[in-house]
Amino acid sequence: MLFTVADCVAANALAFPNRTAIEVLGSRTLHGEAPPERWTYADLWRRVNGLVEGIGHVEPGANGPMVALLLDNGADHALAYLACQVAGVAAVPVNNRLAEPEVCFVVTDSGASVIVSGGEHLDTAEAVAAQAGARVVDVATLATPDGAAWSGPAGAEAADRTCLVAYTSGTTGFPKGSTVTNGALLTRFTQWGWTFGLSPEQVLSVPGPLFHMSYGGLTLASLVVGARARIMGTFDAHLALQEYAHHSTWVFLVPSMLAMIAEAWRDQGRPRLEALSVMLSSGAPGPMSLLDTAFDMFPRAAICEAYGWTEGGWVTYERKQRDDLVPHSVGWPMLGTEVAVIDPDTEAPVAVGRPGEVAARSIVPFYGYLNRPEATAAARTGDGMVRSGDVGVMRDDGRLTIVDRVKDMIISGGENVYCAEVERILVEHPAVLEAAVVGMPDDTWGERVVAAVVARPGSILEPDDVITFTRSRLAHFKCPKQVSLLHELPRNPMGKVQKARLVDELS
Repeated sequence: MLFTVADCVAANALAFPNRTAIEVLGSRTLHGEAPPERWTYADLWRRVNGLVEGIGHVEPGANGPMVALLLDNGADHALAYLACQVAGVAAVPVNNRLAEPEVCFVVTDSGASVIVSGGEHLDTAEAVAAQAGARVVDVATLATPDGAAWSGPAGAEAADRTCLVAYTSGTTGFPKGSTVTNGALLTRFTQWGWTFGLSPEQVLSVPGPLFHMSYGGLTLASLVVGARARIMGTFDAHLALQEYAHHSTWVFLVPSMLAMIAEAWRDQGRPRLEALSVMLSSGAPGPMSLLDTAFDMFPRAAICEAYGWTEGGWVTYERKQRDDLVPHSVGWPMLGTEVAVIDPDTEAPVAVGRPGEVAARSIVPFYGYLNRPEATAAARTGDGMVRSGDVGVMRDDGRLTIVDRVKDMIISGGENVYCAEVERILVEHPAVLEAAVVGMPDDTWGERVVAAVVARPGSILEPDDVITFTRSRLAHFKCPKQVSLLHELPRNPMGKVQKARLVDELS
């Protein structure tokens, strides 16, 4: 493989320099939306070269040359990934919502000697750099050259070079850095483009954080194919309505975003959002009613689902059919992917229709975690598949359904209770906006099922009514014995409920 992702973008800048590559959306004001900041492919490539010059020499750490990215959503965040590839260093995207000690952990664990930052994150970057012995590059101080040539593809020797270290969310402990090579990244984007229908004609909406490799990756993939990306500085459901009515044609929405857009859509009288041609959902199980609403909101769009995790990438895909919606179905294996449901202890495949741990192998391998050989070994099966930590069931028709997290399952009175199954029923209650289920210690049952729910605006929600509702739809041992009303659920930046924080709040 001679080309990197950055090489593909450079070739696009040479082929169609004046085509719009990125638009960064302004905030809504009393007078409407601020005009977007616009970058052509020529602008983009000149800025990449300016970032490369600003980064300069990167002193290699224990894991090689690493550059941490602590930035807001915007063009510089997306282009910093490309600049790192051109500079021959690995990009380490950092969740910009982390506290200073958490940022420091990622920087020191990766061994990054440079932190690219700016704006409100600059103080945190400076404080972390002082502790980690790193150097800070403020993007606001970097010049963009008037011209920027491309010297041609990086060559085959760059294919196996680490270009990215993606840290897990750390919801079950300290984050771990999963490594990706140049060759693997370009292969993954090719797989996505083929499966998801990314093409030069698409206008990609980016409503989520670029430090996460779904949104950051999709943005780069759109630039590889020569499409246009419209980046939201922060997610805004009402701005999203305008996007999907008039501008963007392709979007990935986690269920929490989709739910907020649905609320705004109802508030605005259910306008027809006809610009969108593809809506991909992933990241957490969503209720059936929300999927059904998506068909009404986006009447011209293919409603699709993908499933994956940091180490495995997206491994399944399904275009939904409204008359054939299956709860928790995430579809069939993607191009170049083998998916299996195994016994988590013996690693033997389980029978169709039986629950087990989901594992997969793909044309894009899992290269392992930085500095953690034992964790790397534990993440793989004996025959080289990557373990997900999710409980799944394979259906007769070949579709995979996701039931729960392996470590999130509740054992109450000797019975297995899958939280996602209970949550799916809870959000069907007309007054429940969102819900999460956890297991709490119980002297009699070992664990008891406890639900936290958020009421829909203007609705009156009674805990006893919620329990009664679930008992009419689930076996009683699965039903919550306690329901707590919260203003909001604790979530990570990708919308996944942080169960450990929730247990602390409910204790």
